[in-house]
Amino acid sequence: MKSFKQYLEEQQSQGTLHVADIDDTLFHTTAKVGVRDPAGKVIQRLSNSEFNDHKLPPGHSYDFGEFRDAQKFRDESKPIPSMISKINKIQANIKKHPNSRVIINTARDNFDNKDTFLDTFRNQGMDIDKIHVHRAGSIPGDELPADKKVKIIKNYLDKYNHKKVVMYDDSKTNLRALLNMKREYPNVQFTAFHVKPNGSMSKFTDEEK
Repeated sequence: MKSFKQYLEEQQSQGTLHVADIDDTLFHTTAKVGVRDPAGKVIQRLSNSEFNDHKLPPGHSYDFGEFRDAQKFRDESKPIPSMISKINKIQANIKKHPNSRVIINTARDNFDNKDTFLDTFRNQGMDIDKIHVHRAGSIPGDELPADKKVKIIKNYLDKYNHKKVVMYDDSKTNLRALLNMKREYPNVQFTAFHVKPNGSMSKFTDEEK
């Protein structure tokens, strides 16, 4: 059985895009998304996992106030050490493989304070200043977060011609959306890892759809 280090070497040498989520993947977080009715009243508050699969009713809107609060994110987020360690190892290994890269792809919108937000990662020893954080929530429209995340990954495949994509996410909806990209990119190898609450992960396959 290959070690994690051997696995990384093999992936990076072939131009791999590593994609990591934030909420319940790198950190356990407390922010919730409000759902406002047509009159503007908040009628529901969604956790990260609930928001991933939520479909907005006609005339309703989301309130991302807590999801944009950088101070709340820094003060209340609980790191998931095993996953942060994995991403740090991947990032360190990538320095030897210029064709590979690590990105963070979150369903969140832009934060109200960029430095406060990034300090949360710096405090965990992450080289976040060399990892681009994509906020899928800043993409206009009412599509599911999974569909917006796919748009970001497609931009990388079209621009950099990556041969492999590896995703680390707690949401099976997001992982399923990644594997569905095989139809559009048959020459790209897609690998999905489901991150569990304790930080362990398992390979997510087509059979789990």
